[in-house]
Amino acid sequence: MECQVSSYASALLNLMEERYVSSGELPLGIATRLGVESSMFNLPAHRLLKALLTHSPSPKTIAKEFLHELGKCGNPLVETLAEDMYGEVSTLAVDDWAAIVLQGLQEHAGDLSTVTQLGSHYLTHLVIAFRNPGGPKTPQDSIHPTPNHRRIEEIEELLVQAKRSQSALRDLVMLRDGDCCLLTGLCFFPPTFVPARCAHIIPFSIHSKTLTFSAIETFSGFALDAETIQNHLNHPRNALNLQSDAHHIMEKHMGWGIEAMFSDDQWKYYYRIVRQDRLSATTRLKDGDEIHFGTGIGGHQIALPDPRICNIHLAVCRVSYACGASEIFDQFLDDENDEGCQVPVYFGGPFVSDNALMRRLEALLV
Repeated sequence: MECQVSSYASALLNLMEERYVSSGELPLGIATRLGVESSMFNLPAHRLLKALLTHSPSPKTIAKEFLHELGKCGNPLVETLAEDMYGEVSTLAVDDWAAIVLQGLQEHAGDLSTVTQLGSHYLTHLVIAFRNPGGPKTPQDSIHPTPNHRRIEEIEELLVQAKRSQSALRDLVMLRDGDCCLLTGLCFFPPTFVPARCAHIIPFSIHSKTLTFSAIETFSGFALDAETIQNHLNHPRNALNLQSDAHHIMEKHMGWGIEAMFSDDQWKYYYRIVRQDRLSATTRLKDGDEIHFGTGIGGHQIALPDPRICNIHLAVCRVSYACGASEIFDQFLDDENDEGCQVPVYFGGPFVSDNALMRRLEALLV
């Protein structure tokens, strides 16, 4: 009944969206960033939950979380309907169940604060966390943008160094994937070259955020556990080298991701555009084109990106865009560019506090 559970929750959220569009009333209130006294970084909770349900690798897990919280609303009819669906014993048709629940809420109300809180949890600890390229970074032992040519014999040493060195991780990925950006084809070595940007697929900045680990676990249907995430954050399984434009669109705008699919007894990786409004002119790939990892001289000895990590990142990018969070991030980033800010600032970064950044963002949205 996996498809049915998620279909029922989705049908209810669709009806709530119709009500919101027609009346302007927020059926589940506002999902907001947790951990601040007040925030204007707000999204309709039903839209965020709908995006999570649509793009989660495990929609049943998200649907059951939603139904569990809905079952606490204090409205006897709605509680019963939610509990029956959570227990997968309801006999009602999808549309009938959704219509009865919504009517029950309209006629007898209920306390939906825990449902709203669920939206706020995912907004804070999943969407914002993935958009946050700041916070503690992988330690840098060199700021020189041009990597060194490495030998296969150095792989074991580099794997140890990569835990604390961004340049070692970059060189490992270079050995695995070759000397050119996989999206643009531009070379990372002289005489005609571009700097290699080593991109973490899941941001390294989440490494100390236990609530984000928990959110990823649930969002993925526990396909990814906290220990695996922690162990792979600064590892070739969570990294690829990119030209700066491709890196910027991925990190700052969450504009594209990698879809991993198992085919012909192997994992294959595909470039997926999330945002048509944020494309790089230097990227040669089209949506659905295969990304060929492992073509470097060490390609058979260094782990390819973890398919689960790739798919989770892509799913979160899609959630962010679908619920409207990406547009808010863009406003903040565009404002920084307009002001010509010379100091790198970002959510959770070391130069400006989260609260200061959010207050600045809120001023844009008033």
